[in-house]
Amino acid sequence: MVSQMQVHADPKRRHKIASVYLSGLLVGISLILFPAAGPLFTDPTLYALDATQFGLLFTPQIVMAVVASSLTATLAGRYGMKWVIVIGMVLTALAMLLLVMSNFLIGVSNSAFICLLAATAAIGAGFGFTISALNAYAFDLFPGKEDSAVTAVHVMTGIGQVGAALILSLFMGLNIWWGAPLTIAVTVAVMISFLLTLPLKLSAENEAPAAMSHPASDGRLSGRIWLFAVVTFTYGAIEGTFGNWTPIYLETSAQLSAAQAVVGLSLFWAAVTGGRVIFALLAVRLNLRPVYAITPFVVGVIFILLPALGGPIANYGAIIIAGLALSFYFPYSVSLASAESPALTAAVSGLLVAGLQLGNGISANIVGLLSQSIDLATIFRLSAAYAVVMAVIVIYLGLSAARKNSAPGMNDDLPCLVLPCVQHQTRDQQKEITA
Repeated sequence: MVSQMQVHADPKRRHKIASVYLSGLLVGISLILFPAAGPLFTDPTLYALDATQFGLLFTPQIVMAVVASSLTATLAGRYGMKWVIVIGMVLTALAMLLLVMSNFLIGVSNSAFICLLAATAAIGAGFGFTISALNAYAFDLFPGKEDSAVTAVHVMTGIGQVGAALILSLFMGLNIWWGAPLTIAVTVAVMISFLLTLPLKLSAENEAPAAMSHPASDGRLSGRIWLFAVVTFTYGAIEGTFGNWTPIYLETSAQLSAAQAVVGLSLFWAAVTGGRVIFALLAVRLNLRPVYAITPFVVGVIFILLPALGGPIANYGAIIIAGLALSFYFPYSVSLASAESPALTAAVSGLLVAGLQLGNGISANIVGLLSQSIDLATIFRLSAAYAVVMAVIVIYLGLSAARKNSAPGMNDDLPCLVLPCVQHQTRDQQKEITA
């Protein structure tokens, strides 16, 4: 770990910080542009995808995101983390260009759909590589403030997720919706050029290159960690239902316009992003375990009541509440699980990220298949089952931890996915000194 003096002596430090956080913003925009474009993909006059095809559209994204995040440590150890983030951003730009190309293949057999599948595969791999690298860089750039640094990365990604729908709405208003992915592709290309000029080398790459490809591991993951993975799986399923299907639900079931439906998705991601910041700040002084157990029930109630609501205001309000309730769930789950197995933080994070991605992808496909015979309103009500499962497991984990008198605390946000987490190492060292 580099010292504070060494960090601030780096003349390129500000440029590195800008590249990391702006890359987070761009990857957030790119990732959410696909579900934001849901009404376009299902429009009979455009892509004319049916519900099953729309659900299948996100399968390559999930698969490639899991594969990419799993390969990050190996690639970083062999070529350096700089090339991991560059490859991730190149794939992100490629995804945007494929999305643009798909527009000009509409009506040519299944070419447009195949092009969209390639685009979602590229954005999945790009996201997997980029977000893993950004976590590592955030920890490295701010020694002593690692948790806040990573929180900021995810806030920037969240802002990008909110901005995606707004950017798309702007170009839809100009009747050239494909201008949105084209603009983003050009911007990402500029960022890639900027990244290539920077000496982006992690301190761990200077001190112990082998650690990049062989993260420390002291044993197997406990059954409790696997339960946390089930929690993130159900969270991913819920997030996937809201994140992928909200625009289509609002347009077809809630009878809102396409523009209003896109605004609903923006509000959901805005609530998730804002809520993550709020809960991270509250966790400094409050025990969020009770909130962790209660919020799944709030989400379940929203799922059940949403189809009974009418008009944009009521629907927007319900979606905002759901976003706030979900906002801190994933980072808090990873923090709690990592605190239970500090020596296996990288493995724990990877498992829980995989759970999130699988839940997201599976829910997208399940909704797509069920919507062939069941309306979206009923499917949303049935999705409350995810929240019930999540609540039961969380309550069990909380009660069992309390019985052992070892309930872990909050670490603010995601631990790093590639390197052993600094905050856990520091905490363990402090305990040894105290003992």
